[in-house]
Amino acid sequence: MDVKTLNIETATHPPTWCDIDLKALAYNFEQLQKLATKNMSHPAGIMPVIKAEAYGHGMLRVAEALSECGCKYWGVSNATEGMALRAAEFKQKILLFESTLVSEAKDIVEYKLTPTVCGLDMAHALDHSAHQTGIQIPVHIKIDTGMGRLGVNEDQALDFVESLKKKCPNLILEGIYTHFPLADSDRDFTLGQMRRFRDIVYLLENQFITFTYVHAGNSMGLGDYKSDLFNLARPGIMLYGIYPLEDLKKKVHLKPVMSVKARIIFVQTIAKGRGISYGHTFKAKDDITVAVLPIGYSNGYLRSLSNKAFVLVEGVRCPVVGRVTMDQIIVDVTAATLSGRIPKIGDEAVIMGEQKGASVTVDEIAQWADTISYEILCSLGNRLARVYHS
Repeated sequence: MDVKTLNIETATHPPTWCDIDLKALAYNFEQLQKLATKNMSHPAGIMPVIKAEAYGHGMLRVAEALSECGCKYWGVSNATEGMALRAAEFKQKILLFESTLVSEAKDIVEYKLTPTVCGLDMAHALDHSAHQTGIQIPVHIKIDTGMGRLGVNEDQALDFVESLKKKCPNLILEGIYTHFPLADSDRDFTLGQMRRFRDIVYLLENQFITFTYVHAGNSMGLGDYKSDLFNLARPGIMLYGIYPLEDLKKKVHLKPVMSVKARIIFVQTIAKGRGISYGHTFKAKDDITVAVLPIGYSNGYLRSLSNKAFVLVEGVRCPVVGRVTMDQIIVDVTAATLSGRIPKIGDEAVIMGEQKGASVTVDEIAQWADTISYEILCSLGNRLARVYHS
């Protein structure tokens, strides 16, 4: 069995692992569906984003759990991810956010994936492959209203869509969408995007070009922007129980899906004045007890967390001391010994999650590392063994 998809009942337990709570995932999916119903006047539902191994949670297992919840549409990054889902015999609709290479057109058609189209060369390649196969395929058109990444420039949107309509008869114009780069930081800019995107959709409707799906709401967009235009939302980070903005906790209750744990592999006393780890960036001011945990930057625990982070031992927040190394971190567990029990080899430490009423959140880890929660989830989830609970 692949170490990335361990079943706790049948596999040897790894010394460091991600616990994935599939019940929490199902709960979050239900809450986000309710939020979509509230914030969109005629919702078609939500399209959970499960790209990048479902933000480190494991794409296939997350897809399986969402299927059991009745999920009918997924968003992934590229054809490789979509083909993996088809190889696992999932029948849901799959939107590819990133599909610009002509060489991928044949696979996209063969595996019945729904590509994003924002270039004529790719559109013609898809149309040709669909024609050769004797089918029509649905596509979504991406309009760039401010992200500056992939998409048809908003000034060229009408001409582009009309060209597809006339020259690509084997493409079904199923969806149109845009993306918000500042939804969490610049409300006026985002509202301006919404207005301009709405004008494009209405202009196309005046040319008798309509779409089944009109969407723009990522997690932040879904949570904080109401619309009578959008009918599909594509939440990512909130599906996994993480809020892109603290204020959203007032609007929807979510549960973290991932926690990270490790077994202590060594305990020793460090005398006052001794240095710890490479470079001796930490020196003990008193005699302290330290524990070694088998996680390091090779496992996605970022080196920038050196001398900044905390983990939980015996429900006590204990600091990471010295530099994070490739395979281990060293933790000052002196405070944990005050509980009357000295931590020992084999004891469980919590790197991210809860223990005995205390917690270390992904947002805290991201802050210590000067990054975002998305990177922490992907870094840890995609390099550690995953243990699933349902």
